[in-house]
Amino acid sequence: MKHPNDLNETQQIVVTSGQGPHLILAGAGTGKTKTLVHRLSYLVESGMDPKSILLLTFSRRAAREMLFRATNLLDSRVRSVTGGTFHSFCLHFLRRFGLSQGIPPNFTIMDENETTDCIGLVRDQFWSKTTEKRFPKKETLAEIFSTSFNQQISLEKAITKEYPSFLTFTKDIQSLRTSFQEYKLKYNLLDFDDLLHFTKTILVENEPIRKNISNTYKSILVDEYQDTNRIQAHIACLLASIHENILVVGDDAQCIYGFRGASVHNILDFPKIFPNTKTITLTKNYRSTQNILNLANGVLEQSSINFKKKLQSVKEDQGKLPSLLLTETLHDEANLIANQILELHEDGVKFSEIAILFRASYQSNVLEINLAAKNIPYRKFGGRKFLELSHTKDILAYFRVLNNPRDVLAWNRILLLEKHIGKKYTKLLLQSLESIDFNIFSENEKELWFGLPTDISHSLQNLVLFLQTTAKEKLSTVLTFEQILKHYIPILETVYDDYEKRKNDLETLKILSNEFKDLEDFLANLTLDPKDSLDPDLVKDQDNEDSLTLSTVHSSKGLEWKHVFVLQVNEGSFPNSRIRLTEELEEERRLFYVAITRAAFHLYLSYPIVGDKNKMSPLSRFLSDLQKEPPLFESITSTSADRNLDKNSQNNEVDSHRFTEIQNYFLN
Repeated sequence: MKHPNDLNETQQIVVTSGQGPHLILAGAGTGKTKTLVHRLSYLVESGMDPKSILLLTFSRRAAREMLFRATNLLDSRVRSVTGGTFHSFCLHFLRRFGLSQGIPPNFTIMDENETTDCIGLVRDQFWSKTTEKRFPKKETLAEIFSTSFNQQISLEKAITKEYPSFLTFTKDIQSLRTSFQEYKLKYNLLDFDDLLHFTKTILVENEPIRKNISNTYKSILVDEYQDTNRIQAHIACLLASIHENILVVGDDAQCIYGFRGASVHNILDFPKIFPNTKTITLTKNYRSTQNILNLANGVLEQSSINFKKKLQSVKEDQGKLPSLLLTETLHDEANLIANQILELHEDGVKFSEIAILFRASYQSNVLEINLAAKNIPYRKFGGRKFLELSHTKDILAYFRVLNNPRDVLAWNRILLLEKHIGKKYTKLLLQSLESIDFNIFSENEKELWFGLPTDISHSLQNLVLFLQTTAKEKLSTVLTFEQILKHYIPILETVYDDYEKRKNDLETLKILSNEFKDLEDFLANLTLDPKDSLDPDLVKDQDNEDSLTLSTVHSSKGLEWKHVFVLQVNEGSFPNSRIRLTEELEEERRLFYVAITRAAFHLYLSYPIVGDKNKMSPLSRFLSDLQKEPPLFESITSTSADRNLDKNSQNNEVDSHRFTEIQNYFLN
């Protein structure tokens, strides 16, 4: 392999460095993947058996891409490198060594849906003893179990964190998890968490196997190390417990998946686990202009938990200062951003070169309506589209029935929401409604519940009475919305375990309803173009379509655009209002840093003075805490926002020598 001319000096040091523990701190846009690819090729070219190299990544695609690029850089020998995800490695490991834990090699791996269904089977057997109180659904139980495992916290803490309403069931949930574990072992089933758990257990408890595997893989490379949870980091370190030939690449400033169990301390404490660690920092940024990086650096300087580093752009042009867009309301924010995007497009910028990022999926709801109205094509990632959410559809179904009593699809939806009314009786009731021409005000409306079982009759009468009362009062759209909420909130809390999260979407819908005087206009303006529909959980290539990208910041990691808008940089939104602990706040800061560093040429930070839940809120501390001179961003204030700035400012005042050390660290 010829010595690469396209690597900078620091990257070349990483590539040609000797053996031993290495920590590569790769800042955003600093060529991490290219450096790791060259390192792989260099090891093979230097005479290391490719079969003795293990590359651990967080996606199969990443592993395939790096091995493909390394093969093209060197030759076919690189194909013999073992590369894959932590879970795929653990799968093959357990096929080989699982019997030491009583796991036959022909075990079945359950995917997430199958795991949830399996929990459901155990739940049905376990919870059949009583139906007096509501018990968590199988999906909720799966999330609780996974949170407890991946974050290495007790079941009680996991429940307290995500589903405090179920704390009274902690002992029952613990018993159910024990039954679930026994069920899996009985039928030779493993889920994703089991793969990590049993692999770590074997490496810890079985010294001969630990030595065997450590001698098999004499060089360990780990990509995106900041994304590892405690179990994954433990496994990686155990694999290198004899030879210490482990190189981990990552950026502590981009550790943003704490909700999945990722811990920034894995990368911060790596030199403590391996005291001879050689730390190399990549800071030359090939993506963004220096003015964008100056803001990113300023945000990081405020952090109390990180490695200190400053990104330097290789671009000669300093670029524009990031723009802080000050508006009065969420509607103003949406309108200003949509108009700015149209201006960029008129100037020759493709929609696909623009992204709008947000802390939480619901924060784009108002903007989506505005984009649709202006015929701006977009795709959304990291959350379902606002009007595709089931609880949004529920609310709109009530509006649709009030606006058009003959809307049989809306009737079908709201009938199924009522307690005791299932599919069988919904079909019969729809036939009855049709027989009275869907006129619930007619003298024959009582025929709807004649002859029905008492519980079903009672539910139907309550629904019809609610609709009759609401329609007779001829309220404004927003007041009608409030009446619907009174009826729907108890249903929401019964149907959805995560109802508190879903209420944010309903608050946004309420704000939107205030803009329209009658139901017909309200419903008409909420109709989106069907062609915008896309699988929301997969971040795919744009397939040559010129579409704007809407994404949560979490889903944007690793991607870049020429122009990036970040929504609602308010206190309570970014950082999130639920943040309580210092470490949670620091993860929010890192998330903000990730958002900033997605932009190549121009960054727009949007600050609506009247933010989430229609309340005034200060500018995010991530910006207000920055030094004012020299300025790191410029403010662009809309006319309507000027009126409230003064008012708002008042609110702003190892085997042998390493195994023991590794164990001590992870057990503390």
